[in-house]
This record gives sequence, structure tokens and C-alpha cells, in this order.
Amino acid sequence: MSEITPEVIFKKESGETVSLLEKYVRLQSRAGGLLTVNFRTPEEEMITLKEFFKLFQNDELVKIDIGGTGDIDCSFKGLSPILEHKDETGFPYFSLSVTLQDQAKLNQSDEPPACGCG
Repeated sequence: MSEITPEVIFKKESGETVSLLEKYVRLQSRAGGLLTVNFRTPEEEMITLKEFFKLFQNDELVKIDIGGTGDIDCSFKGLSPILEHKDETGFPYFSLSVTLQDQAKLNQSDEPPACGCG
């Protein structure tokens, strides 16, 4: 069995990827299978993220591999502006949020099956 790695990889259908340490990435699950991916990174990583996500179109497919556990198929829904902050020591960092739709949950209903067996 393989070990879980400390990185999160985003993959375009073209094969282009961007990889970040998981300490820079936070996932928030929303209703209806929406995911908000929050990035909080130093400037160098934010420039890489901006380049990766800037040309995405609505509903374009992207895969996420968290820690080497396998791909999660998603579609792109939106991108927030990049914000600059300073931590308590005055060190600058940048934040960005990306909204994705988990394709596996897109067609799932929150209602029990009509047969009453759910």
C-alpha cells in the first residue's frame, strides 16, 4: 500500500498540472457537491496558481489528487480575486479561492429513493 503524500495536485485535461503542499490548501464542501478550494500561499506559489487557473472556462474539467489517493473529477465554476495579507509577524502571503463542482456528486440526489429502501 502506498503512502499518502503531503501534496495536492490539480490536473487539466491537457495534461498540465500544478502541485502544492497540502498546508497551502483547504477544501470546504458545500451543498450540491460544490467544493471551495482555498489557497493561502507565498507569492511564488500564487503566481503559479494564477497562471494555471486564469484561462479556465465555466464547466471545464479539472482533476484533484489529494495526497496521492486518486483523482477526483470536478468542473470549474469560478475564481476569486487574489488578495494580499500580512501575518502577525508582517510576512506577506496571498489568498485565492476556486469553486469546483464534484462530478461524482453532481447527479446524486439528497432525497431517499422512491422505493423507500433508502
